Amino acid sequence: MEQRVFSDPSIPAYFQAANKPFKVIPHRNTTSGQVEFSVQGQGIDQALDELYSNSLVGILDYIKALKSLRSAIFALKGAQR
Repeated sequence: MEQRVFSDPSIPAYFQAANKPFKVIPHRNTTSGQVEFSVQGQGIDQALDELYSNSLVGILDYIKALKSLRSAIFALKGAQR
C-alpha cells in the first residue's frame, strides 16, 4: 500500500471529490505543529497525474471535501491548546 503526506489540503480534497479509494488521515506534524494529511491506498501517483492534468470534478463536491478537511484542521489545532 502506498502512503504520501500532503500539507496542502487541496490535494486530498481533490482525491475525495473525485471518489478516489484512498484513506485520508489528518494529523499534526510533531516538529512543525502543522496539520498534514496522510493519504493511503493504491494509485496515488496516477491520481496526482489526473489532478495536474486538470481532470474534471464537480465543484460542489470539491468544496464539500475541502470544507471537511478544513474542519479537521481546526479541530486538530484546537485540541492542541
